[in-house]
Amino acid sequence: MRPASILVVVPTTGGPLILQTLKARPGLPMSAAFAAGDYRPLPWSGDYARLSAEGGPLSRLAGLDSGPYELRLSGSFEAGRSWEAPVCLAHGLLARGHALTPDPAEAEIVVWATGAVDLDLAILPGAYALVDKIERSRDLLARAGRAELVVLLPAGPEAAEAERTLRELGRSRPPVILPSGSVIAALAALAPPAVSAPVGRRVHRRALAAGLAGLAALVAVGLALAPLAVPRGAETSSAVTMNANVAPPAILAEELVAPAGSSCRRVAFGADPPERRPIPAEALGKLRASRLAPDLCGLAFRPGRTGARLAVDPTLAAATLPPTRLPDGAQAYFLREGARQNLVYAVQAIPDAGAAGSSERYEHALVR
Repeated sequence: MRPASILVVVPTTGGPLILQTLKARPGLPMSAAFAAGDYRPLPWSGDYARLSAEGGPLSRLAGLDSGPYELRLSGSFEAGRSWEAPVCLAHGLLARGHALTPDPAEAEIVVWATGAVDLDLAILPGAYALVDKIERSRDLLARAGRAELVVLLPAGPEAAEAERTLRELGRSRPPVILPSGSVIAALAALAPPAVSAPVGRRVHRRALAAGLAGLAALVAVGLALAPLAVPRGAETSSAVTMNANVAPPAILAEELVAPAGSSCRRVAFGADPPERRPIPAEALGKLRASRLAPDLCGLAFRPGRTGARLAVDPTLAAATLPPTRLPDGAQAYFLREGARQNLVYAVQAIPDAGAAGSSERYEHALVR
């Protein structure tokens, strides 16, 4: 990924703040956070010093300068910890060779993130007033209307509603939703190390945005586990028919079913091969729901086109055994005994570098 100009937003319930500068400042006795134009550290500056101290959470990120650091925001707030996730992402982006900008009009990417972190940079679930923060950020995001919007939404009671609100902002491209489990996972999806562009060559904004989407290793669905009704007619809906002139589907999904006289335990441990039943698409970007019948042992996925790789939502991975490779190269996810519950997840096909096409995402539901 080439170096990008990135605007990092620190949302608060008093309105969004912009991370204006972040740099190593060896002359400081410890890392400190300031508001623009003020020499006095912010009230939570001591927490920032602990976050960035040797052995602190930021030490988990590779490639950081030794510090101390000077962090400057466009304004101030008194308390809370939701600033931690965007600040950690900013440190990681700089370590990967990208540049921060305080100007929404110059930004190629806008990172909107909120949430507290633990010692290992896991993002703590909680009530972060996500919808309120999004509403207060509308004007700022509109000023960066040409930029790619990349969002980190911690797990919590408003996560699904917040994602819907973001998708309804009317931007030219839908927001990229980062994995919310940890800062490290979010950075892996957002920003591999930057490669400097050749001298005199300008990277087009759209090419950069396409590269961001193609490099995303995981895109979280943002839907909490919840009981789901079987869509009306799902039992009788048929596969979407394609003629010979239509490109094959980007993802081939199958149910893995225990054959007659066998069991899912025998199938999962390789004693019997599963029956493989294709899962058809019932709408654009949506696969037909699968019933959690006793003989449904798991699911399998493989790219439908050459030059692509698959990213499977962690929601499914958490409910299954570690993936195994089937003889034809498909990845098999066998359901855990105690995790047979309603869930919605996504699978994304991501083109390899230099391959034609764009990423495609399919949602799929497991329902009782």
